[in-house]
Formats: sequence, structure tokens, C-alpha cells
Amino acid sequence: MPQHLSPTQLKEIVERAQGGSLADFQRLYDEFSKPIYNFIWRLIGTAEDAEDLAQDTFLKVHKELPRLRDPSQFKFWLYRIARNEVYQKLRRGQKASMVSMDDDEVNYYDLFEDPSPTLDPERQVLSGELRAVVQKALDSLSPKYRDVFVLAVFQKLSYQEITEIVGRSLLSVKTDIYRARLVVKDYLNAYLKARK
Repeated sequence: MPQHLSPTQLKEIVERAQGGSLADFQRLYDEFSKPIYNFIWRLIGTAEDAEDLAQDTFLKVHKELPRLRDPSQFKFWLYRIARNEVYQKLRRGQKASMVSMDDDEVNYYDLFEDPSPTLDPERQVLSGELRAVVQKALDSLSPKYRDVFVLAVFQKLSYQEITEIVGRSLLSVKTDIYRARLVVKDYLNAYLKARK
């Protein structure tokens, strides 16, 4: 299980990895491979594509790492590479789909954060239905909204971190996350009304 690194520790590991340390690159991979996979999976919608793109991301990171000018920017740089890998795949004609979501105000979203076989059958059905509804809602979003929503809700990144990754202003990021949440809430409210 990776331990979370302080910014200073991360910078030192990145610098050693830039100098050719495979052990330090492995530490970076251990620290970030799961969050990057989850980020890609929620943008692309299939586990197989997410695995491929996560691997492609880390191959590119390994190749380009010596050219990263500021090691303290590694995390943002990594997410930008992952995002670019997704966009390249989508431009090659692959359909984007989304799975899952979260919201500060609604507790049952955790049903589809990590599907568990220990859920009772009714909760498993609800989880599957919610996934489908949320996927439909997120499919309706433009990539600009989908990106920031996934980074905020699933990756739990701060607004400032998201602005670094997507290269937009803080106000733009906050506005887009808010609009994406409204769209997803509308879909969920319609689903919940229909279920009553």
C-alpha cells in the first residue's frame, strides 16, 4: 500500500527518478498508479481501456521525466499526461463514457464508488441502476465539465490543483464543477422520482 508523500518527499523522489533511479520511479508508480487509473477509468468508461491508457501514461512519464523542469509540479504534469492520453484515444474515434459520481450532500453515492459483493441484493441492484443513470448524465457533459468534475469528486483534488492540471482559471474551474454537479443532480432526481 503506497504511503502518501509530502511535497518535499515527492520532489526528492522525482529528482532521483529524473537522475535514472528505477527504484524511485517505482515509488512514483506505486504512489500514483491507482489514482491515475481511476481518473482515466472515469473518463473513458471501461476497465480495459483504462488499464491500457494508465500504462501508456506511465511509459510516457518515464520517457519524458528527465525533461520535467520543475519536479515540484510532477503531480499536475502527470495528470495532464493522463488527460492527454484519454483525449488522443477519444480523437481516434473511441466513445467516451463515464461511470460513477459523488456528491457532498447525498450519502448513497458510495454504493457505486467501489462495488462490493457483500452488498445485499437490493443494494447491488440500486448500485447498478445508479451507475447507469450517472453514466448517462456524465456522457451528456462536454469533456471540459467532465474533466474537472472527475478531478474534484473522485480524485478529491483542490480547486487550485485542478487549475494547474487543466490550465484554466480558478473561477472557470469552480463554475464548471458547479454546472456539472447540477446536470448530474438533475439526472439523479429524475431517476429517484421515477423509482417512487
